[in-house]
Amino acid sequence: MTPSERALRADAERNRQRLLDAAEELFREHGLEVGVAEIAQRAGVGRGTLFRNFATKQDLIAAIVIERMKEATDYGRTLLDAPDAGEALFGFLEEIVGRQQLDRCLFDAVADTFLADQEIRAAHADIVGGLEDLLTRAKEAGAVRSDVGAMDVLMLVKGVCEAASALGATEPAIVGRQLDLVRAAISASAADQPLRGRAPTLADVERAHPPAPARATEAAP
Repeated sequence: MTPSERALRADAERNRQRLLDAAEELFREHGLEVGVAEIAQRAGVGRGTLFRNFATKQDLIAAIVIERMKEATDYGRTLLDAPDAGEALFGFLEEIVGRQQLDRCLFDAVADTFLADQEIRAAHADIVGGLEDLLTRAKEAGAVRSDVGAMDVLMLVKGVCEAASALGATEPAIVGRQLDLVRAAISASAADQPLRGRAPTLADVERAHPPAPARATEAAP
C-alpha cells in the first residue's frame, strides 16, 4: 500500500468514527428519530460520506451496538488476570448490564433482528467466549457452581436488563438487587440445589435465531 493509499484509508476510518461518535451523541440527546443529515453535520462530513459508510440508519445503529459489544469484550479480557476470579466475573456482569442500560434505545432498536445480523452475531459470540473464560476461572477458584454455563448467566443478565427497563426509573436500586440475586444463584454455595437439564450453549441460541440473508444495499432514510 502506498503512502497516499494509507492516508486515504486512515482518513476514511476517521470519518467513519466521527459518524459513529456523532450518532451516539445525538441518539442519547434526542432519541433515534434524529435524521441522518443532522448526524452528518455533527460529524463534519457530507451525506455522501455517511451513505458510503452506512447504507441505512439501521446499519449505523447496528454499528454502534457492535462497537459497544466489542468494548465490553475487551474489558472482559482485562479481567482475566484479576486476582479474584469471582469478583472479576461479577464485575464483568455489572459492566455489561451498565452498558446495555446506557445505550438501551440502541439495543432495543436491534432487538428483533439481534442475531440475524452477521456482525452482531459475531460480536455476541465474542462476548459469550469472554464470559466463558471468566466463568471457567471462577469455577476453578471455587467461587461459582460448576454446573452453570455462560448462556445460563447471560439469560439471567437479560432478566436484570428487563427489570431495569421496567422499574429502573422509579426504583434505581433494582439493578443492584437483581445482580445480587444472580450472584446468589450461581455462587458455589447454591450448588446444594442441582439444576435440571443441561446448560444451554451459544449454538443452541444461534440455531433458534438463524442469520438473515444478505440484504441489498438501500439508501438511508
